[in-house]
Amino acid sequence: MGKAPRFEKKPKVIGNIVIQKRDVEIIKLLWEYRFLSSEQIQKLAEGSDQVKLRRLQKLYHHGYIDRPISQIIFSNPLFGPQKMVYGLGDKGADLLAETYGIDRGKIVWSEKNKEVREQYIQHTLMVSDFRACLTLSLKDNPETELHWLMGGDLEIKQEVRFREEGKEKRIPIIPDGYFDIEDPRGKAYFFLEADRSTMTNTRYFNKMRAYWLWWQRGGQKDLGIENFRVLTITKTKERLENLIEVTKRVNNSQASSYMFWFADISAFSIKRPSSILDNIWATDNRNGGLHSLQE
Repeated sequence: MGKAPRFEKKPKVIGNIVIQKRDVEIIKLLWEYRFLSSEQIQKLAEGSDQVKLRRLQKLYHHGYIDRPISQIIFSNPLFGPQKMVYGLGDKGADLLAETYGIDRGKIVWSEKNKEVREQYIQHTLMVSDFRACLTLSLKDNPETELHWLMGGDLEIKQEVRFREEGKEKRIPIIPDGYFDIEDPRGKAYFFLEADRSTMTNTRYFNKMRAYWLWWQRGGQKDLGIENFRVLTITKTKERLENLIEVTKRVNNSQASSYMFWFADISAFSIKRPSSILDNIWATDNRNGGLHSLQE
């Protein structure tokens, strides 16, 4: 048996495959998360790490999962070792439709993965890392449940309309994540924004202002909720500090100071998922110190 290429499917080289329960779990994870690294999959799926890596290889070469070609940009050895990134393949989508009755739709997943850009993959992995840490950290707590309310075929699309300088304006509300954490005290709702330092201050300000106006007008009640927090994760502490300053201008009274929470990605890690629940979240109310998602 020869060596299998990294970005070209060669099922004959890798040998036959018989789909197992673990394989279906991996495929379903990729449908829910969109993209995951091999390290994230190793943490989320059951079984030994080496077995999962072998299954990922077989699933890829037989077309159940995919390796987006644009990841070649950040998998270049010059940038240091990087984990392989996976997405859903056509056969995987067919399997989910048969197993769970999930709408197969008209999406040709392999073609869609070819078109996706490196920046989008990196952004999605940032969201996936947050979600995976939160999922794993709450997994063994019988009194607490995480409900991720986006992903797969679930999405949030809201908008806020307002007049400014005599013109009608519209700001969409399309978060990167939406979830609740339920415990004996009730449910706490969160919207997630993953910032990779590519957005202008003006655009970020408008996104946060949209959340604030949406809440003021009761738009969140369309989702059956009363209150929520907006979490922003950033690549650096410097970017975090900058965005906190930006959100101070959302309203003059700073009444929104406890709505917007911030953490940089160095504060949590898939290697220690429970770190996501530590006191790592800052607000623009500096007198309050750092916060935990479960407070």
